[in-house]
Amino acid sequence: MADTSDTDHTATIAEERDKTTEAIMEAVYLALSKHGYPETTMSRIAAEFEKSKSLLYYHYDGKEEILNDFFAFVCAELETSFAEESDDDPYDQLIALVNRVLPTDLDDEALQFRQAFFEIRSQAPHNQSYYDQIKRTDEIFIAELTQILERGVESGRFVAVDPDRQAEYIFSTVYGIMERGVTLEDRTLIEQNRTVLVEQLERTLLADE
Repeated sequence: MADTSDTDHTATIAEERDKTTEAIMEAVYLALSKHGYPETTMSRIAAEFEKSKSLLYYHYDGKEEILNDFFAFVCAELETSFAEESDDDPYDQLIALVNRVLPTDLDDEALQFRQAFFEIRSQAPHNQSYYDQIKRTDEIFIAELTQILERGVESGRFVAVDPDRQAEYIFSTVYGIMERGVTLEDRTLIEQNRTVLVEQLERTLLADE
């Protein structure tokens, strides 16, 4: 019988590494939600980290480095979740994506995290690493929107539109709604604008059956 002890040991190490990464990313999320971007520090991230604090400082030297990894982690999670939804009805998938950015049940923690996210976005023109990560996040959403629209047009579910241009428009509209609502801490504003956007998408995109 083959000795699988080394393989099992390697798998265990990889699993522990993944769990540690997830715990660190959760700590970053909680710190940003509670304190916002300007007041989030390594010590405040460490305060949300359930494992050894020294482990956190072993992996990261400072706030910018850990935030770059946080965005990379978010991008990977987005790509994975989008791949799992690729067989859904194009219109249902489109509305689910809109609702992901503009959720109907935006609690305080989610609202505060989005405030921190927009604070970080405001730093992008002055910070190349943030710019690159945020640009990548935008590209993932726009690429997913484009693929949904392409599938909808090809299947006859949607009218003939330019998927690239339409995706850019929807993405800009959704983020504009979220930024204004989050900045003003007005959930009603988000809800009203989401409703109008969904009605517009239904009216202008769906093909006659």
